[in-house]
Amino acid sequence: MDTAYVGSPVARASQPTRTEPLAAGDFMLVPHGYGTDASTQVWVGSHNVQVLDRLWLRCEPVPAADGAMAPAYESSCRDIPLRLDRQAEGLNFAFLSIPTVPGCRYRLTLWQWDRGEAVVRARAECRGKPDGLRNRFNLWYGTCFYRHGDNGALAEAFSGLPEDYRPDVSFLGGDQVYLDTAFSNRGFVFTPGFSTANFSPLALRPAASIRQRLNRIFTREYQANWGGGLRELLSYGNHYFLAGDHEFWNDYPNPPGFLPALWSGKVRRIWAECARTLFNAYQLPHGNAACAFEVGEDLSFFVLDTRLQRGRGTDGQFTDPATLRRLEDWLTGLTGPGVLVLPAPILTPWQFRGAGIGRALMVKLGFGDHSLADTGQYEALVRALNACPQDVLIMAGDVHFSRLARFELNGKQVVEVVSSPLSCLPSAAAVADQRPNVFPDRPADGIRAEVEYLKAGTTRAHKRAEISNNNFVTLSFTRADAGVRVEVVCWNISARNERGEPVVDWDSRELLLRAHNNEKSS
Repeated sequence: MDTAYVGSPVARASQPTRTEPLAAGDFMLVPHGYGTDASTQVWVGSHNVQVLDRLWLRCEPVPAADGAMAPAYESSCRDIPLRLDRQAEGLNFAFLSIPTVPGCRYRLTLWQWDRGEAVVRARAECRGKPDGLRNRFNLWYGTCFYRHGDNGALAEAFSGLPEDYRPDVSFLGGDQVYLDTAFSNRGFVFTPGFSTANFSPLALRPAASIRQRLNRIFTREYQANWGGGLRELLSYGNHYFLAGDHEFWNDYPNPPGFLPALWSGKVRRIWAECARTLFNAYQLPHGNAACAFEVGEDLSFFVLDTRLQRGRGTDGQFTDPATLRRLEDWLTGLTGPGVLVLPAPILTPWQFRGAGIGRALMVKLGFGDHSLADTGQYEALVRALNACPQDVLIMAGDVHFSRLARFELNGKQVVEVVSSPLSCLPSAAAVADQRPNVFPDRPADGIRAEVEYLKAGTTRAHKRAEISNNNFVTLSFTRADAGVRVEVVCWNISARNERGEPVVDWDSRELLLRAHNNEKSS
């Protein structure tokens, strides 16, 4: 792992002398997932700030919500010197790993010595990865944040979550930025994401000029989202980031039909390089597009990005062969329930059946999206899931609706939870799709399972159609006699109850992931 420093106590904490109001987005502090050996990874970033010296990170154990105190040996603060010595366009940042006690809660604060006084620059909270499910373990999942449609609703909804549902770990499953619409919305806008800028003759410019213009647009979008609508969410819990297509452009890496500025191979190459550099800086500073972690012996997680290494066209790969083998080994080697975190659903139609006309033709021409079932590695994923000996829960998003589905596959249960969008791009309205009826829709070695759709998100009127309400989901895992009990709640981001909490859109509070004895079904 590429880290700036390994955090260790270097000084006893002294009391602060001054707390200054934070300028939105100047400094940010984001717990960035679990490291190895009971550690937590932390990302510290600064937008366009000139004075970057005399910084330190304070790590302070705090009582849990139920009043439980930190262990005696972890009862004092640690101050860890920092240098923001990594750079991307418009950003200075550091990425470090700090030792944390399993299950212990921490208050993180970024300090700077300024004019003879200690000043708070950013704050965050997180919890060390627990070593089992003795207590509730909470997960948050959301995708697709179009900031112009948010108006502060996500931050308000997240702040209003009841304490019992505040996340230990959060998965941002893709489209944390919409770089293609950020480019498009500069011109005369016909509808968000489509304007006169779509026809910009970028290809006629020198490469350096293209790069400069795109960096300016993309950097502004990241700063607006990280310092604005996503800031509240990113300051609480440990975070994992997956790429959606809009971290690049719609249906990346395939050329988009509705954005002629990207028809040029030269422009696509420079665009992808600029976008990937920023993604690596903000969302993937450790460089790992796939990772796994365990909550003791009770629950195992595998987090897989299926966009960054996606191949072009029908039957392109969704990851590299080595990572696919890691996923297959994880699925077939599970000794208890597992959670597979993806950007997009596995319960999805295969669009290239038959002669490849209709929907398939639109996708080929760049006016639609390739689904996971349209990739060349989908059948391998289906086979590995079929061979898995344990119940599996799949997290997915991207499709602009929420849904809960399950099916029995080769002697075990597979559950898929879909949540999308956090804030909908108006031109991409959708309602819950209850397809396919059989898994998989794309044939694979005669594998076949009837799908049961249990829940679907609510909708509202949108022009002359319907649109799904903006949403995110929380999952709470607790130990049960026969496995792991899961409480799934989908929250309506735009609605509040009398206590100011987000309204429950749908829920399933008695889901059980069974632990099997690993005698695989034939």
